[in-house]
This record gives sequence, structure tokens and C-alpha cells, in this order.
Amino acid sequence: MTMLRYCLILCSTLPFFAAHEAAAQPVTDTVEVTVEGAVNAPGVYPLPAGARLADALIAAMPMPDSYVTGASLLRESARAQQVRLKAGLLYDLKVLQQSQDEAASTLASSLSRQLSDLPATGRVVAELEPRLMQTRKSSNPVAMPSDIVRYPARPDTVRVMGALDQACELPHQPTADVTHYLAACPSNRVADKDQVHVIQPDGHVQIIGIALWNRADLQAVAPGGTIYVPIAARLMKDIDPEFNTQFAAFLATQPLPNPRVAP
Repeated sequence: MTMLRYCLILCSTLPFFAAHEAAAQPVTDTVEVTVEGAVNAPGVYPLPAGARLADALIAAMPMPDSYVTGASLLRESARAQQVRLKAGLLYDLKVLQQSQDEAASTLASSLSRQLSDLPATGRVVAELEPRLMQTRKSSNPVAMPSDIVRYPARPDTVRVMGALDQACELPHQPTADVTHYLAACPSNRVADKDQVHVIQPDGHVQIIGIALWNRADLQAVAPGGTIYVPIAARLMKDIDPEFNTQFAAFLATQPLPNPRVAP
């Protein structure tokens, strides 16, 4: 990380940390967990300190049409790292905008606008099927203050974004693999031709080979998943070789849209 990049990230995150410290609450004997979306009893659930997250989720109980696979756990403690990650990505895109390659510069401007609109949510990967959580303690974390769990309705699309002329949202096809969606939403000439990042709706990210030399069993994409087409490594190696991996990781922090709950 260059000194300039470090300083810009630090300066951009200072307001967040100042507000976070000002809003810090004293330790109490209870924690409040908010459960939203496609559940029978949405609301705020006070739990004793040390209680497990599933206690609130069982009380709220997801509806039969709830898309548990795409449920999100949002934790305040995870937001700080995501704020820093976003600031670093925006800096890298700003550098790429100065490229002599017009296609790369245009793409960087587009991705910067898209990224600027995405919040640091605090989403962390978690198993959020309440009954399974109860049977596996390792999948049932201790509830933390201000935890938010959102259960969306099942989506019916897959999104493709990244090194494209235009992002696409396509109907989900149960038997289709990654190449089906890529064919319908072709990449541009500054895209990595060898692999893509698949962000599944549970927040897990997979790197999938799509070239003839590295193509194995191609991965299906679940409803609500996102395919991120990386920028060619040759364009990012002198800016940040980890840019594409980090960009996909930030996309994975975005909860699925929830039509039942106002944002």
C-alpha cells in the first residue's frame, strides 16, 4: 500500500470512527437483536448477554417463503473494516481512471460510481437457518449488541457486473452454469478472460475458471447471486494485485434486496 493510499483511506474513515465512538453504549446485561423481513414476528428481541443468536431467530421464525439461503447477519463490529476496504477500492479505481487505456479508464469511472452507492453494511457470513443453528453450536454465534438479521423473499434473478460495457440482471435458470449468464452479458476487452468471481447469496465467494485451459465443472449460481467479471490482471498489477478479490469481497457484504422491508 502506498503512503498516499494509506493516508486517503485513513482520512476517509475518520468520520466513521468518530461517529462510532460517540455512539458507543455502555455494556449492559442485555443485547438487542433486530430481525426483519420474511418472518412471522419481526421486531427487536432483547436477549441476556451471552445468549445465542438463534434464540431471537426462533422467536421471529422465518416464513415458509423466506429465502434463508440469502439471509444476512449485519454486525456493527464488522463495518469498520468494510469502510476501510471500500475507501481502498475507490482509491484504486481513481488511479485506474488515469490510465491511457480509454476502455480501462471508462470502466474505472463506472465501477467507482457503482461502488460509491454501496454502503458498508457490516454483513458477515453466517448460517441463519434457526433450527440447524440450534443443533450446531459452531453455527450459532453469541448475539452481539445491535445485531440485525434480514430474511429476504426468494429472488428470481442473477446479476452480472464488473468489466462489462453494462451491468446485467438476468432471469435465474436452475440448470444454467456461469457461462450461460456470461454469454447473455458479454465482458469488454479489459476483462480477465480466465476467471470470474461468483458471489453466492449466502455471502460466500468462489473463483471459477472459465477459459478452456482451466475450466472444470462450472459452478451453478443460486438465485440472487452475483457474477463479478474481474479487470485484467495486467491493468491492476501495479495498482493493487488484490483489487479484484477485494472488490468481490465487498460485493459479498451487500444484503439481498428485501421487498418486505423499507431500506
